[in-house]
Amino acid sequence: MKAKNPNESKEKTERDTVLNTKERMLNKQVVPAESEINDHIGIKSAENIELIKNALEKEFEIKMELKFPFGNDYGWGYKVSTKSKHLFYLFFEKGCINIMLQISKIISEKETGKYNKLSEEGKKYWENKYPCGKHGGWIHYRVKNKKQLKDIGLFLSIKTNREINI
Repeated sequence: MKAKNPNESKEKTERDTVLNTKERMLNKQVVPAESEINDHIGIKSAENIELIKNALEKEFEIKMELKFPFGNDYGWGYKVSTKSKHLFYLFFEKGCINIMLQISKIISEKETGKYNKLSEEGKKYWENKYPCGKHGGWIHYRVKNKKQLKDIGLFLSIKTNREINI
C-alpha cells in the first residue's frame, strides 16, 4: 500500500477551499482543471458553455483561452475570440457563468429588431451597461438558464452582424 503524502492532502484541501469560497474562481496561482471548473459552475452551466461554443462554431472558427484577466476581482474564465476579433469573456461563478461583452450603440433597423427580441432582463442589461467610449459599454450577464442563453445569442448577433442562435 502506498503511503499518503501529507502535503498532497493539505494542498488539495487548500486548493478546494480557495476554489469554493468565492462566487468566482479567484486564486490566480492555481490554474483550474476542467473538472474543477465544471464542479464550480455546475453541470447545467457546463452544458451552456457547450451550447454557446457549438452555436459560435457554426459561424466562426473560435478560440477559447483560459485566462485570468483584469486583476484579482474577475477570476478565471475563457477569452472567446475568432481569428481576428475578441467576442467576449466567460467567467466561472458558483452555479452559473457570467458573460462579459462589449456592445456599441444600436445603429441599424436590423440591430433594433434584435434588441426588440431580447427578454426584459436582456433589455435591462443593455440599458444598464457599464459605459465605455462615446457609444458603447460592457454587459456582465449572469447566465443560469436557456432563456438567458437566447439573450446572449442576440447580443452576439448584434455585435458580430451574424445570426447566432443559442
